[in-house]
Amino acid sequence: MNLPVVRACVVSMFLLLFSFSNSHAQSTIKTYDKQWKVVADFVKKQLPKSALVEVKKIYALAKQENQDAQVIKSLVYMIDLQAENRDNNDLLSIADVEKELAVSKQPATSILNSLLADLYWRYYNNYRWQMYSRTQTVLFKKEDIATWGTEDFHRKISTLYLASIQEERLLQQTRLEPFNAIILKGNVRHLRPTLYDLLADRALDYFKNDERDLRKPAYAFQIDQPEAFATAEEFSRYRFPTRDSFSLQHKALLVYQKLLAFHLSDARPDALLDADIQRILFVRSKSVHPERDKLYFSALERIANKYGNLPAASQAWFFMASYHEEKANSYSPFGDTTHRFARLKARDILERILAQKDSSEGKTNSYNLLSQIKKQQLQFNVEKVNLPQQPFRALVSYRNFTQVYFRLVKQDDKIKKE
Repeated sequence: MNLPVVRACVVSMFLLLFSFSNSHAQSTIKTYDKQWKVVADFVKKQLPKSALVEVKKIYALAKQENQDAQVIKSLVYMIDLQAENRDNNDLLSIADVEKELAVSKQPATSILNSLLADLYWRYYNNYRWQMYSRTQTVLFKKEDIATWGTEDFHRKISTLYLASIQEERLLQQTRLEPFNAIILKGNVRHLRPTLYDLLADRALDYFKNDERDLRKPAYAFQIDQPEAFATAEEFSRYRFPTRDSFSLQHKALLVYQKLLAFHLSDARPDALLDADIQRILFVRSKSVHPERDKLYFSALERIANKYGNLPAASQAWFFMASYHEEKANSYSPFGDTTHRFARLKARDILERILAQKDSSEGKTNSYNLLSQIKKQQLQFNVEKVNLPQQPFRALVSYRNFTQVYFRLVKQDDKIKKE
């Protein structure tokens, strides 16, 4: 999916930046194209120090003219340009963003919270190996993050990501269209139409991780409720009680609830369906409910039946086909024959999607899966040792062949040499 996305820093200066609007703070959006061209030229010549000097000039000008988007863009560039030439750049980058955050105003504050969360997360991933032997302490103020343990980082990162989407109403009213100069638009902007959508999506990237490093309490939260697979409207109203304040899965469910509730009344269902399908996929991957596969398929089927041939629903159809293909792989002609015709069901669904006139992500995915299903496969195995003048066994595995012909050729010295 080619979405408008947000990233903190990217190697080699490929930056994916997001923007925002603040009518009270800035009346005219400036892009500083001339100045950024100078920066790009220095970067191309591999002169990061010279590029940094120019970026600092842009930063100062943007601060003076209240161009918050350019301030954040400059800040990200400065972090990246100093990555190889500044000692402790990870820690200093966090300090730089925290300093900017302290004097920011909304919606810049929300964006900086998300950026800061990403920096903490990257720092944690880079140095997690040092934390495995640290003992968790309580009632101790840890101002130096070099002394933090796993729980400290996850607590901080969670707090920042939640803070980045706290101003829901403001962010939901902040459109992205006027700021294409500093957003990679992508080809499906309608799936992330507001700043809230972008920031929520970034938060979910973190909350959906597998939590393998967190110590789990005896009352650890588990997704065992069938309501987690309910319709978007029912799911958004359901309460998921827990005592487990550390659970990232629980936080992910809460973010999905707010995101879906926001889009329930949309005239165009694209953003709703995209978020809802992603929610269903996430729940299946984490659910411990014994009937999770059936609940998962039923949830996709509800979407497909309700929205029919709408391009936005094609992804639901695709995942239904993928489910059948997944089950087809468990078919055994001399064992479990439950899913004997599952691959045929998958093909029927995929061909239906490909018959749609409009293009969509689901249609592209369906084309690739159908090509994989139709691909001819043939494998021939014989035992390594066979007795002369005696019958020997061979195993022929095939797919998408109606006939296979064999010819036995006597081996001679000429064939051996070849």
